[in-house]
Amino acid sequence: MRRWLIALFALVAVCPTMAQSGFGDYYDCRLAAHRKAGMPTGAIVWLGDSITEQGWWSFLSKEKGIVNRGIGGDNTRGMLARLPEILESAPRKIFLMAGVNDLSGNRPVEEVAANIRKMLEMVREAVPTCEVYLQSVITPNNDVLAYPYAKGKQAQTHALNERLKAMCDEGLATWVDLASLLHNEKGELREELTKDGIHLHAEAYVISGGNEPVKEKMDRRTKVSVPKNDGLVMIINL
Repeated sequence: MRRWLIALFALVAVCPTMAQSGFGDYYDCRLAAHRKAGMPTGAIVWLGDSITEQGWWSFLSKEKGIVNRGIGGDNTRGMLARLPEILESAPRKIFLMAGVNDLSGNRPVEEVAANIRKMLEMVREAVPTCEVYLQSVITPNNDVLAYPYAKGKQAQTHALNERLKAMCDEGLATWVDLASLLHNEKGELREELTKDGIHLHAEAYVISGGNEPVKEKMDRRTKVSVPKNDGLVMIINL
């Protein structure tokens, strides 16, 4: 009992805002850690859910000032709430991935798209010079998906991606089409790239940034080269 009480006290000390957001203890712990760490002015921010959180962006890129603001389980409502604090530091680039947890929670596509549009408009209003890269939502692989509640969302995911691309066509952000790289012929995440049908294996995260040469990944059959843009480019080990 004494050990349990000590462990509980330690957890509360690390996560003083526990259970305050309404998203659960893990979410609050990550949010508290982000606030404690702070954020440099002019950072490159990766904002998203667990797929973003699990990316080692600083390790994989030569760019300076990269900040990972992914939180597992987050949705567009949570990101909308977190975004104002991020914008206070005037980031120079934001890479946004959002929507999969909303759809898994049966939120309407129109609502999710509206939340993402609001985020893009918030960035434009608060930091007009910030470059936003909007990443497409990845469709889970139903055959190996470990989360039953996330199954059967292909149509909603594709519909959401169409709306997100249209926002980019309006000039609100730069479209990053991960789906065309990560999906199989059924329009789902390729099985060899995922550990549970939705989260990515480490080899699916390959980054090239800034003026560094684009990395080329080879296997026994295919050589892949992705054109460089003025930012970070996610490419995958085919």
